[in-house]
Amino acid sequence: VLKYIFAFMFIGSMVAVAARPYVESKRSGDFLILVDVSRSMDARQSCGDLSFLDRSKVVMRKILKDVPEGRFGVFIFDRFAFPVTQMTTNLEYLNDVINDGIHIGMTFEATKTELANSLEVIADKKVRLPEIYGNVKTVVLLSDGYVSGAYRRRFSEPLAKLINAEIKINVVGVGNTSETPIISFERGICTNQHFELDGETVFVQLRDDVLKFIASESQGQYYAEGDIENLVIDLNQSLELLEDGNTGDFYRRDMSIWFLIFGSIGLFGFLILSTDLKIKFST
Repeated sequence: VLKYIFAFMFIGSMVAVAARPYVESKRSGDFLILVDVSRSMDARQSCGDLSFLDRSKVVMRKILKDVPEGRFGVFIFDRFAFPVTQMTTNLEYLNDVINDGIHIGMTFEATKTELANSLEVIADKKVRLPEIYGNVKTVVLLSDGYVSGAYRRRFSEPLAKLINAEIKINVVGVGNTSETPIISFERGICTNQHFELDGETVFVQLRDDVLKFIASESQGQYYAEGDIENLVIDLNQSLELLEDGNTGDFYRRDMSIWFLIFGSIGLFGFLILSTDLKIKFST
């Protein structure tokens, strides 16, 4: 009787896996992640430390893991800003892009941080492509805020466009409050040599004054790296209930793994009982 029960568990589970079972959430929301990939994000104290960009990737993975009901798109910027993913709920695809598709020097010159331009690009994308970005109300910006000059005047127009487009910027400041050198890499190998400009070592320092200004002026929030849990809570709270009959690309959780576990138990139980019966018979 047990053998038949275990066999039924295995066969039934395999049939269920083939049907690709899932549960679908009644909540979702569209978010953009805007990542700084300028040269300053290569800063670190030593080769054994994570660069500012690597630390940004840790934050991104945390967001995707803890806000699985959201639909995300990723933009990067240095001198220019452009999307590197589509808007999607496919977490595996997004994590692959984060791991292998985002790095310093994605454009020819990554030595200048055009943060203001990137905000303007985001606002323009929502206005010009409402079928793709029309539901985006929150952007998560990951940057060290390393900009030069009088930044308030430079940001005035992009921030005004963001407000008109009904987009707020939640900012995560990634970097060190102390001066941090940019360590050069050659063919993926750390050289321990500091990046120099005009014969002088370039040091990078977290500009949280710039980042807090962006957050407050766009009606968003500023978060330190150690405060990501609160960012996750805020993003989850901003998820909206879907309308009945909405068939968009929204969050689905694959339940196949549970049937695979259930089926594996059935298979092992069947094999163990079969082995015991053979041993008794031969004895």
